[in-house]
Amino acid sequence: MNTMITGATVITVDGKGTIHQPGAVVVRGDRITDIGPSAEVEARNPDVGKRIDGRGRIVMPGFVSVHNHLGYSVFRGRAEDIGHDAVLGLYVPMSTILTREERSLLAALSTAELLRGGVTTVLQMEEDADVSAAFVEEIGMRAALGIMASDIDVAALSQGRMVLDERIRAQQVEQSIGFAEQVHGRGNGRLTAVMAANTASTSSPELLRALRDAADRLNVPVSMHMGIGEAPDVRALHGGAGVFEFCRDNGFLDERAIAVHCYQLGEGDIDTLAQSGAALAHCPLMNQFRGAIAPAETMRENGVRVGLGIDNYFSDHFEVIRARIAVARIRANDPSVVPSMDALADATIRSAEVMGMADEIGSLEVGKKADLQIIDARRYGLAPLNDPVRTLVYHGHGKDIETVMIDGRTVVEDGRVTGIDEEDLILQAAQAGASAWDRFKTRHGAYVAAH
Repeated sequence: MNTMITGATVITVDGKGTIHQPGAVVVRGDRITDIGPSAEVEARNPDVGKRIDGRGRIVMPGFVSVHNHLGYSVFRGRAEDIGHDAVLGLYVPMSTILTREERSLLAALSTAELLRGGVTTVLQMEEDADVSAAFVEEIGMRAALGIMASDIDVAALSQGRMVLDERIRAQQVEQSIGFAEQVHGRGNGRLTAVMAANTASTSSPELLRALRDAADRLNVPVSMHMGIGEAPDVRALHGGAGVFEFCRDNGFLDERAIAVHCYQLGEGDIDTLAQSGAALAHCPLMNQFRGAIAPAETMRENGVRVGLGIDNYFSDHFEVIRARIAVARIRANDPSVVPSMDALADATIRSAEVMGMADEIGSLEVGKKADLQIIDARRYGLAPLNDPVRTLVYHGHGKDIETVMIDGRTVVEDGRVTGIDEEDLILQAAQAGASAWDRFKTRHGAYVAAH
């Protein structure tokens, strides 16, 4: 159905800072076909049947999150206070505990939360990410999906030994490539593949090269966590190699690569990253709880593209935007760093650029996909709406979003995700998480595994 939103404050994020107030947006099929001052757009489109009254509302692009682990909502309330120990104490051992059904339920919960919070596109990399594909496709999300591969022997790791296993590698490569070939282009093109690895300290050169070769054949990006404190393990495991040199030399640092986190860097690492053409998936909300701040501004000044990722925190992307501003200003000791419009662009069009999708999404422009959100500005915290961008960036919340569209299809209406029983999903995901943690504690003797 063709739809026109009229009388709204329309924040386009089009690179020129264009805001139409009052403005209108016309959606025909899956595309934006007109946008501009409300009276002019209405006059040009008298045939549009469905009209949405946008008075008192803000229309802007859907958020794009360049790094997510959808099933990692299982770690909610477990990982936030233990810093870097979460990686080997929780994330890696839990990968052998969660059943595919449990991961599927937890990933569905996270996907619904993201939609409810205005996120219309995600890059999802996770062990058994294939279990999330059916729900992501059905609910209408746009996503790049990939198995987060590694060939580390988890049993040996629990004994303090780092062993790369050829049999694990063969299984991981087969699963990664098989899933990528099966998912790429599904959902009328909304689903695409990404070839992903966990870290340089849990991956062999052979694993990375196999994934890189598949990415080249399928013409899809690669992504991996880097610069997260793994340098000593990488040197020990890979003959003294530095993290970024190891990634570069094995195909995971080039113009199609998305390097995740990068908050612990050595001399020359920013140059290596910049010269490779790789982009940064900056996850400031996640990293600040680890006491870490990636030098995103320095990277950008050196030519590195920067996008924002939620990582393990799913409920409110506005908090990611505010964390983006806060950590940059604290690092620079400068309150003028990352103004509000820049932060909003980081969460939309610049993240779309990082994912190679900026021609289709990330801003409200004629010809682009109709991926958008409508925020009710007649709420506590948003009134008075003196400056729409500043007010939204500094005071908006996911709860203020009432409508979300992807490909012109309404996926959130009146603040509820369409097509699912939200209460039942929340209950089932909670039960799945509780069951997994019961088995985790039985196997490891605590809620954090020794390593």
